[in-house]
Amino acid sequence: MAGHLPHPITGVLRGTTITLDAPVPPLDGHRVRIIVEADDDELERPPADNVALLREWAARGPQGPIEDSEDFPTDE
Repeated sequence: MAGHLPHPITGVLRGTTITLDAPVPPLDGHRVRIIVEADDDELERPPADNVALLREWAARGPQGPIEDSEDFPTDE
């Protein structure tokens, strides 16, 4: 995927599913990096809340593996 510029695409997040507002044909079927941030200022949380949520998420550990990635952390 080297050479592709990032595409800012919006969508809706529900649980572990993201529904994009538009397709991204050049990336269809490829592994992508998702950066999630609120698109609405009303949804922003105070920094202390974000720190607590990040620590809670990190404590759950890896949520994979992703089959096409050899460097995904495992317990092996």
